[in-house]
Amino acid sequence: MKNIIYYFSGTGNSLRAAVKIAERIGGAEIISVRCVSENISAENATVIGFVCPVYEWDMPGAMKDFVKRIKINPNAYIFMVATYVAIHGKCFETMESLLSQKGTHLHYAYALRCVASQCTAYTPFPPEKIMIPHMEKRIQKISREISVRKNRSYPHMSPITRKLYPKLMIPYMKVEHEYDKGFYTNEKCLGCAVCSKVCPTQNITMQGNRPVWHHRCHGCMACVAYCPTKAIQFKTPQAYEELGTIISKRLCLPEKRKRYHNPFIQATDLMQDRRCIHVKNN
Repeated sequence: MKNIIYYFSGTGNSLRAAVKIAERIGGAEIISVRCVSENISAENATVIGFVCPVYEWDMPGAMKDFVKRIKINPNAYIFMVATYVAIHGKCFETMESLLSQKGTHLHYAYALRCVASQCTAYTPFPPEKIMIPHMEKRIQKISREISVRKNRSYPHMSPITRKLYPKLMIPYMKVEHEYDKGFYTNEKCLGCAVCSKVCPTQNITMQGNRPVWHHRCHGCMACVAYCPTKAIQFKTPQAYEELGTIISKRLCLPEKRKRYHNPFIQATDLMQDRRCIHVKNN
Protein backbone atom coordinates (compact mmCIF):
# COMPACT_ATOMS: atom_id res chain seq x y z
CA MET A 1 0.00 0.00 0.00
CA LYS A 2 1.34 3.42 -0.98
CA ASN A 3 -0.15 6.73 0.10
CA ILE A 4 0.88 10.02 -1.53
CA ILE A 5 -0.24 13.55 -0.68
CA TYR A 6 0.67 16.41 -3.00
CA TYR A 7 0.48 19.91 -1.56
CA PHE A 8 0.89 23.60 -2.24
CA SER A 9 1.39 25.73 0.87
CA GLY A 10 2.49 29.28 1.51
CA THR A 11 1.89 30.06 5.17
CA GLY A 12 1.60 26.45 6.28
CA ASN A 13 -2.13 25.83 6.66
CA SER A 14 -2.28 23.31 3.83
CA LEU A 15 0.95 21.59 4.84
CA ARG A 16 -0.34 21.22 8.41
CA ALA A 17 -3.47 19.52 7.09
CA ALA A 18 -1.41 17.23 4.84
CA VAL A 19 0.86 16.16 7.70
CA LYS A 20 -1.98 15.36 10.10
CA ILE A 21 -3.89 13.42 7.44
CA ALA A 22 -0.76 11.41 6.65
CA GLU A 23 -0.36 10.51 10.30
CA ARG A 24 -3.95 9.32 10.59
CA ILE A 25 -4.03 7.19 7.44
CA GLY A 26 -1.01 5.17 8.48
CA GLY A 27 1.73 7.20 6.86
CA ALA A 28 2.29 8.80 3.48
CA GLU A 29 4.82 10.47 1.27
CA ILE A 30 4.13 14.22 1.30
CA ILE A 31 5.32 15.98 -1.84
CA SER A 32 5.42 19.66 -2.76
CA VAL A 33 4.20 20.67 -6.21
CA ARG A 34 7.62 22.28 -6.64
CA CYS A 35 8.94 18.82 -7.49
CA VAL A 36 9.37 17.64 -11.07
CA SER A 37 6.22 15.63 -11.79
CA GLU A 38 8.04 12.99 -13.84
CA ASN A 39 9.99 11.95 -10.74
CA ILE A 40 7.04 11.58 -8.36
CA SER A 41 4.44 9.53 -10.16
CA ALA A 42 1.43 8.21 -8.25
CA GLU A 43 0.79 5.40 -10.71
CA ASN A 44 1.30 2.80 -7.97
CA ALA A 45 -0.45 4.67 -5.16
CA THR A 46 -3.64 3.37 -3.59
CA VAL A 47 -4.48 6.65 -1.82
CA ILE A 48 -3.75 10.00 -3.48
CA GLY A 49 -4.39 13.35 -1.84
CA PHE A 50 -4.23 16.96 -2.97
CA VAL A 51 -4.12 19.76 -0.40
CA CYS A 52 -3.92 23.44 -1.32
CA PRO A 53 -5.33 26.89 -0.54
CA VAL A 54 -7.96 28.74 -2.55
CA TYR A 55 -6.69 31.74 -4.52
CA GLU A 56 -8.99 33.95 -6.58
CA TRP A 57 -11.81 31.48 -5.84
CA ASP A 58 -9.92 28.63 -7.50
CA MET A 59 -6.89 26.35 -7.16
CA PRO A 60 -3.46 28.02 -7.33
CA GLY A 61 -2.08 28.01 -10.86
CA ALA A 62 0.96 26.00 -9.77
CA MET A 63 -1.30 23.23 -8.46
CA LYS A 64 -3.33 23.19 -11.66
CA ASP A 65 -0.20 22.82 -13.79
CA PHE A 66 1.13 20.11 -11.52
CA VAL A 67 -2.05 18.02 -11.65
CA LYS A 68 -2.07 18.27 -15.45
CA ARG A 69 1.42 16.76 -15.60
CA ILE A 70 1.30 14.13 -12.86
CA LYS A 71 0.66 10.46 -13.60
CA ILE A 72 -1.76 8.79 -11.21
CA ASN A 73 -3.45 5.47 -10.62
CA PRO A 74 -7.04 5.91 -11.89
CA ASN A 75 -8.21 3.21 -9.48
CA ALA A 76 -6.85 4.94 -6.38
CA TYR A 77 -8.94 6.57 -3.64
CA ILE A 78 -8.48 10.28 -4.34
CA PHE A 79 -9.19 13.15 -1.96
CA MET A 80 -8.80 16.91 -1.94
CA VAL A 81 -8.73 19.37 0.95
CA ALA A 82 -8.86 23.08 0.15
CA THR A 83 -7.96 25.61 2.84
CA TYR A 84 -9.96 28.82 2.59
CA VAL A 85 -11.62 31.56 4.61
CA ALA A 86 -14.90 32.62 3.05
CA ILE A 87 -15.33 31.40 -0.55
CA HIS A 88 -14.00 28.11 -1.93
CA GLY A 89 -15.22 29.02 -5.40
CA LYS A 90 -14.63 26.51 -8.17
CA CYS A 91 -11.47 24.85 -6.83
CA PHE A 92 -13.10 21.43 -6.51
CA GLU A 93 -14.74 21.69 -9.90
CA THR A 94 -11.36 22.51 -11.41
CA MET A 95 -9.76 19.48 -9.75
CA GLU A 96 -12.60 17.20 -10.82
CA SER A 97 -12.23 18.39 -14.41
CA LEU A 98 -8.48 17.73 -14.39
CA LEU A 99 -8.94 14.28 -12.88
CA SER A 100 -11.66 13.36 -15.36
CA GLN A 101 -9.12 13.87 -18.13
CA LYS A 102 -7.04 11.17 -16.44
CA GLY A 103 -9.95 8.78 -16.22
CA THR A 104 -10.74 9.20 -12.55
CA HIS A 105 -12.50 11.50 -10.08
CA LEU A 106 -12.59 12.85 -6.54
CA HIS A 107 -13.87 10.40 -3.95
CA TYR A 108 -13.64 12.85 -1.05
CA ALA A 109 -13.53 16.65 -0.86
CA TYR A 110 -13.53 19.05 2.06
CA ALA A 111 -13.29 22.85 2.28
CA LEU A 112 -11.31 23.60 5.45
CA ARG A 113 -11.68 27.06 6.99
CA CYS A 114 -8.46 28.57 8.30
CA VAL A 115 -6.80 31.90 9.11
CA ALA A 116 -6.65 34.24 6.11
CA SER A 117 -3.01 35.03 5.45
CA GLN A 118 -3.12 37.66 2.68
CA CYS A 119 -1.49 40.24 4.93
CA THR A 120 -0.77 42.70 2.11
CA ALA A 121 -4.52 43.19 1.74
CA TYR A 122 -5.83 42.91 5.30
CA THR A 123 -5.01 41.92 8.85
CA PRO A 124 -5.08 38.10 9.13
CA PHE A 125 -8.45 36.87 10.38
CA PRO A 126 -10.27 35.27 12.17
CA PRO A 127 -8.09 35.50 15.32
CA GLU A 128 -5.65 32.60 15.65
CA LYS A 129 -6.80 31.73 19.16
CA ILE A 130 -10.24 31.05 17.74
CA MET A 131 -9.49 29.62 14.30
CA ILE A 132 -6.49 27.38 14.99
CA PRO A 133 -8.35 25.13 17.49
CA HIS A 134 -11.30 25.03 15.09
CA MET A 135 -9.02 24.10 12.21
CA GLU A 136 -7.28 21.38 14.22
CA LYS A 137 -10.61 19.85 15.19
CA ARG A 138 -11.76 19.83 11.58
CA ILE A 139 -8.49 18.26 10.44
CA GLN A 140 -9.09 15.42 12.89
CA LYS A 141 -12.54 14.86 11.39
CA ILE A 142 -11.19 14.97 7.83
CA SER A 143 -8.34 12.59 8.66
CA ARG A 144 -10.70 10.15 10.35
CA GLU A 145 -13.04 10.08 7.35
CA ILE A 146 -10.23 9.67 4.83
CA SER A 147 -8.70 6.84 6.89
CA VAL A 148 -11.88 4.79 6.40
CA ARG A 149 -12.12 5.77 2.71
CA LYS A 150 -15.33 7.70 3.14
CA ASN A 151 -16.94 9.17 0.03
CA ARG A 152 -17.80 12.86 0.24
CA SER A 153 -19.11 14.85 -2.71
CA TYR A 154 -17.28 18.03 -3.55
CA PRO A 155 -19.00 21.38 -2.92
CA HIS A 156 -19.82 23.32 -6.06
CA MET A 157 -19.41 26.99 -6.72
CA SER A 158 -22.53 28.87 -5.59
CA PRO A 159 -24.68 30.56 -8.27
CA ILE A 160 -23.90 34.00 -6.83
CA THR A 161 -20.15 33.36 -6.76
CA ARG A 162 -20.27 31.96 -10.27
CA LYS A 163 -21.99 35.10 -11.50
CA LEU A 164 -19.53 37.41 -9.74
CA TYR A 165 -16.39 35.46 -10.70
CA PRO A 166 -15.77 37.03 -14.15
CA LYS A 167 -16.16 40.56 -12.81
CA LEU A 168 -14.33 40.22 -9.50
CA MET A 169 -11.63 37.59 -10.06
CA ILE A 170 -10.67 37.56 -13.74
CA PRO A 171 -9.21 41.10 -13.59
CA TYR A 172 -6.90 40.05 -10.74
CA MET A 173 -5.82 36.90 -12.55
CA LYS A 174 -4.87 38.89 -15.63
CA VAL A 175 -2.35 40.96 -13.66
CA GLU A 176 -1.20 38.29 -11.19
CA HIS A 177 2.23 38.15 -12.86
CA GLU A 178 2.67 41.80 -11.80
CA TYR A 179 1.93 41.15 -8.13
CA ASP A 180 5.48 40.50 -6.94
CA LYS A 181 6.65 43.83 -8.33
CA GLY A 182 5.29 45.20 -5.07
CA PHE A 183 7.84 43.33 -2.93
CA TYR A 184 11.13 44.86 -1.83
CA THR A 185 13.47 44.59 1.15
CA ASN A 186 14.70 47.18 3.62
CA GLU A 187 17.93 47.48 5.60
CA LYS A 188 16.89 44.60 7.89
CA CYS A 189 17.53 42.02 5.15
CA LEU A 190 20.24 39.56 6.23
CA GLY A 191 20.60 37.84 2.90
CA CYS A 192 19.67 34.56 4.63
CA ALA A 193 17.68 33.27 1.60
CA VAL A 194 14.84 31.90 3.73
CA CYS A 195 12.38 33.63 1.38
CA SER A 196 13.74 31.83 -1.67
CA LYS A 197 13.79 28.46 0.09
CA VAL A 198 10.16 28.56 1.27
CA CYS A 199 8.64 29.94 -1.96
CA PRO A 200 6.26 27.26 -3.33
CA THR A 201 6.69 28.42 -6.94
CA GLN A 202 10.49 28.82 -6.84
CA ASN A 203 9.91 32.42 -7.80
CA ILE A 204 12.71 33.96 -5.73
CA THR A 205 16.47 33.88 -6.29
CA MET A 206 19.24 35.68 -4.41
CA GLN A 207 21.32 38.28 -6.20
CA GLY A 208 23.90 40.23 -4.25
CA ASN A 209 22.50 38.74 -1.01
CA ARG A 210 19.07 40.23 -1.75
CA PRO A 211 15.93 38.46 -2.99
CA VAL A 212 14.73 39.00 -6.54
CA TRP A 213 11.18 38.05 -7.57
CA HIS A 214 10.63 36.59 -11.05
CA HIS A 215 6.90 37.13 -11.68
CA ARG A 216 5.57 33.63 -11.02
CA CYS A 217 4.02 34.74 -7.74
CA HIS A 218 0.61 33.63 -6.45
CA GLY A 219 0.72 36.02 -3.49
CA CYS A 220 0.95 33.15 -0.99
CA MET A 221 2.90 35.29 1.55
CA ALA A 222 5.43 32.57 2.40
CA CYS A 223 8.36 34.95 1.89
CA VAL A 224 6.72 37.63 4.03
CA ALA A 225 5.52 35.33 6.80
CA TYR A 226 8.80 33.48 7.31
CA CYS A 227 11.28 36.35 6.89
CA PRO A 228 13.12 36.25 10.26
CA THR A 229 13.66 40.03 10.42
CA LYS A 230 10.44 41.23 8.70
CA ALA A 231 12.65 42.81 6.06
CA ILE A 232 10.27 42.18 3.17
CA GLN A 233 8.01 45.14 2.48
CA PHE A 234 5.24 45.72 -0.07
CA LYS A 235 3.74 48.59 -2.02
CA THR A 236 0.87 48.48 -4.50
CA PRO A 237 2.14 47.53 -8.00
CA GLN A 238 1.10 49.89 -10.79
CA ALA A 239 -0.96 47.20 -12.54
CA TYR A 240 -3.06 46.77 -9.39
CA GLU A 241 -3.53 50.51 -8.93
CA GLU A 242 -4.88 50.62 -12.48
CA LEU A 243 -7.49 47.98 -11.63
CA GLY A 244 -9.16 50.66 -9.54
CA THR A 245 -10.80 48.37 -6.99
CA ILE A 246 -10.86 49.27 -3.31
CA ILE A 247 -8.60 46.36 -2.35
CA SER A 248 -6.16 46.69 -5.26
CA LYS A 249 -5.55 50.37 -4.54
CA ARG A 250 -4.95 49.78 -0.83
CA LEU A 251 -2.46 46.91 -0.97
CA CYS A 252 0.26 47.56 1.59
CA LEU A 253 2.11 46.00 4.49
CA PRO A 254 2.15 48.26 7.58
CA GLU A 255 4.93 47.63 10.06
CA LYS A 256 2.53 46.63 12.84
CA ARG A 257 0.42 44.28 10.72
CA LYS A 258 0.55 40.63 11.79
CA ARG A 259 2.52 38.38 9.43
CA TYR A 260 0.72 35.11 9.93
CA HIS A 261 1.94 31.59 9.43
CA ASN A 262 0.52 28.38 10.86
CA PRO A 263 2.01 27.96 14.35
CA PHE A 264 2.75 24.27 13.76
CA ILE A 265 4.70 24.82 10.53
CA GLN A 266 8.19 26.30 10.53
CA ALA A 267 10.24 27.61 7.61
CA THR A 268 12.35 24.45 7.61
CA ASP A 269 9.19 22.40 7.03
CA LEU A 270 8.39 24.29 3.84
CA MET A 271 11.97 23.90 2.63
CA GLN A 272 11.51 20.12 2.37
CA ASP A 273 10.04 19.22 -1.00
CA ARG A 274 9.56 15.57 -0.05
CA ARG A 275 9.10 13.82 3.27
CA CYS A 276 7.93 10.42 4.38
CA ILE A 277 5.73 10.05 7.42
CA HIS A 278 5.86 6.57 8.89
CA VAL A 279 3.34 5.45 11.48
CA LYS A 280 3.92 2.24 13.39
CA ASN A 281 0.93 0.01 13.88
CA ASN A 282 0.38 -0.97 17.50
